[in-house]
Amino acid sequence: ASRLLYPAVLVYDPRIPRQEAAIIDLDAAGLTIAKVIQPKRLPPAVFEYLNPRTRISYYFEHGKP
Repeated sequence: ASRLLYPAVLVYDPRIPRQEAAIIDLDAAGLTIAKVIQPKRLPPAVFEYLNPRTRISYYFEHGKP
């Protein structure tokens, strides 16, 4: 839970194609999230570029024979 404010983030730059955009690990960069922007408040071009999604977590457990 302490890492919630230190995710890896995609940096928006309209001059760079999305597939080449920088991804920054906030923890490694010594940065944190100060304020959250609701996706619905983003301009359509920015929303499409960043493609925000619901957070998904995966958990794995050893199967039992």
